[in-house]
Amino acid sequence: MCALASSPSRLSNIVDNNDIQAAMAGLKALGYNLDFNQGVLQILPRESILDTPVKINTSHSGTFSRFVAAIAALEEHAVTVECSDKMATRPMKELFEALRELGVLIETPNEKLPAVITGPITGKLCHVDAHRSSQFISGLIIAGAKAKQGIDIKLVGEQVSNSYVDMTVYWLAKLGVAVEKTTQGYQIMGGQQINGIDAEIPGDAVSASYFMGLAGIAGGEITIESFDFDSLQGESKFYRVLERMGMNFKQQGNSLVASSTKPLQAIDVDMSEMPDVVQTLAVMACFAEGTTIIRNIAHLAFKESNRIKDTAAELRKTGITVDYGEDFLQIKGGQPKAAVIETHDDHRMAMSMALLGAKSDGIVIKDPEVVNKSFPSYWQQMVACGLKSSLIS
Repeated sequence: MCALASSPSRLSNIVDNNDIQAAMAGLKALGYNLDFNQGVLQILPRESILDTPVKINTSHSGTFSRFVAAIAALEEHAVTVECSDKMATRPMKELFEALRELGVLIETPNEKLPAVITGPITGKLCHVDAHRSSQFISGLIIAGAKAKQGIDIKLVGEQVSNSYVDMTVYWLAKLGVAVEKTTQGYQIMGGQQINGIDAEIPGDAVSASYFMGLAGIAGGEITIESFDFDSLQGESKFYRVLERMGMNFKQQGNSLVASSTKPLQAIDVDMSEMPDVVQTLAVMACFAEGTTIIRNIAHLAFKESNRIKDTAAELRKTGITVDYGEDFLQIKGGQPKAAVIETHDDHRMAMSMALLGAKSDGIVIKDPEVVNKSFPSYWQQMVACGLKSSLIS
């Protein structure tokens, strides 16, 4: 959003991970001006438009892939969007169909990445099926702020992860862009100016979930600093779910203190608005008394891994009874046993399954470096909190 602005931005508290590196490299290839140094990102207005076709690579990042595909549609020259083998399996069709309605040429053999995108956006109305990802909507809203005529988005079918679209609208408002939510979707007027901002990026609620999980499974107390209690992100309310399991939480200034002094209790919960902490909850459910049911999670099948089927498969390796269906996980608590866990090239699989080791010996996580996608210092942070681990050569 700040790259599209007509005045400078300064963003602080930026994590240096693979996804962010891919986003910065891709935006630079499109001619945007970004300078990253020690957690601070300086962004200056783009000086000139593209005058030649370019190629970018989004690596594993689903968020950047969906956002930059929409941004690329603003260009008059072809933008080739390449990606990792894993990202090449993930959904893009619904976004491509919407962009085509807006007059954009999309060349792709299978309605996924890689793709060649040639704009500009000339239409105004598009229809979006967002039952697999809210990122399709967010990408179009951001692009709509720069499209000459704006964009009128009509939603088709069920929308998932509403809170993430709300976050997009919230931050665009901070940049001076008005987005109207209608009964059928979203309207973004054309000709709006995007103003740069100076902002500190809040701590990541999903990353925080693993430390809540560690306190819940192992017992004891962990303080999570700079917790964004006012966040629109659904996962920021995960601690409320864990309170139902018997954990204790208290606010101390801008910190959240998580503690547990008694066994976790099973719950029945709708996690449709907290998709990225479902695996954390699933691992915690392995240690809870009773059977936990996690509902309304069908869209998790289209993440970095199939986070329904693959999560069930890995937990079953530990001897835990797990049932699953198209939109649920059902986990009977017990005592997980030693197992070798496949990460399925999914950073959240590695980070969540590591919590099994808080109370079970012999848990081996294959390909641990996959956490570099979002949280490169994860293993060091977990060791600092008392989780014993060692690298197997």
